[in-house]
Amino acid sequence: MVEPRCDELFREIEAKFKSSDISPDKWYLTTLSSITTTSEPHMAEQLYLYLISQPTYSSADAHKALIRRIREALFKGIVLLGLPKPTEALIAISRVEAEDGLDQTFSREGWKCDEDNYNHGMAWLTRLYAHNTDGLLSIFKSHRDFGFWVANIAYGLHLADRQNLDDVDTELVVLPAVMGQNLPRETYWHMRGIRRLEVSKKDVEMVCDCVHRVTQFCGTKLDRVPAAQPVEEEL
Repeated sequence: MVEPRCDELFREIEAKFKSSDISPDKWYLTTLSSITTTSEPHMAEQLYLYLISQPTYSSADAHKALIRRIREALFKGIVLLGLPKPTEALIAISRVEAEDGLDQTFSREGWKCDEDNYNHGMAWLTRLYAHNTDGLLSIFKSHRDFGFWVANIAYGLHLADRQNLDDVDTELVVLPAVMGQNLPRETYWHMRGIRRLEVSKKDVEMVCDCVHRVTQFCGTKLDRVPAAQPVEEEL
């Protein structure tokens, strides 16, 4: 059973997405990612219970699709947060996961760190960074291990995969993950990136407001992240 205070929070976030131009079925990705950045990743259990209480996810097939999207959001979170917090969130969900409609697919089976993976990762990175790409990559000229990891692992293995989450889905995971860590530079980059996916400034502000709301609920104060306004100058 969902705790009343969590139920109230989830209804609030869900309502904000419904009043936006972002597809309303994406709200829980931002909520899950925001929760996972905090010291309360186990609260993912409450989000999962809230979701499966809804008729939308009552069938076995709908539940499997939901789990694949949740699992993919948490997997992408590994590259942004490290392994422990996404794992803690997954374990919390697993403890209450519905037996009906368990999904055991393996999305990265056969993955190779090869040229195709590199090109796939760089295509997505370039889509987000556009004319700022060279400036980003110049940071890694003297730190090539980092450059290799960003292109092949962060983007190639994790963030460019589109089997379960689309482009906007992915940024609705990435932006909260970096913002929830109170990181001003990376938050700015991904505010800019999601605007380049044609998400409106008003809706980006709404997403950021949701991140603030969820992290504050979990006891995390964000006091260094930027407002969405300066991003407009670089689009």
